[in-house]
Amino acid sequence: MSNVLNNRLSVTVDPATITEVKNRIEEINTLLPFLTGLTKDERRTLPKINRSNKIFVEDTLDSMRQNGDILPNFINVEEVDKDYALYNELKVLALELAELSEKVNDTRILAGSEAYSTSLLAYKMFGVAASSGVAGAEALHSRLKERFANSPSTTDEDIPDQTDQGTDGMESTDAEQS
Repeated sequence: MSNVLNNRLSVTVDPATITEVKNRIEEINTLLPFLTGLTKDERRTLPKINRSNKIFVEDTLDSMRQNGDILPNFINVEEVDKDYALYNELKVLALELAELSEKVNDTRILAGSEAYSTSLLAYKMFGVAASSGVAGAEALHSRLKERFANSPSTTDEDIPDQTDQGTDGMESTDAEQS
């Protein structure tokens, strides 16, 4: 629940810092030029290693190394070994990057929530000021009220105040924002 009196964030990021972070992300991409993207269908249908079949892969690799003469030539043990090693190496990076991504997204959600909640409160205050006859407040309130005009039944009472806010009105994923 957002509370304008409990401002958890009061930060701006220098554009030079954003540029530096983007440069470092590009460095990571340069260091790992083999990284690839998958389609949604590939993500869904490709067989994946999980806890139970990880041991199977390890046991099979050991068996392939010790008994390679039984296998046909088209099964390349060295390639399977390399794939499995890469899987394990990238898992470590994936966990670190996922944690960083979650922090970036959570901070973004919190910052947006604080901005939105306070904006809703200010909008309501402009409405109160307009009702009280404060000069110029009616024009401000009317201009901001247009934002809620997409719903014909929306009244000022329908607009959530800062105590009602969850994630409504916030982007749910970073992908939607892009």
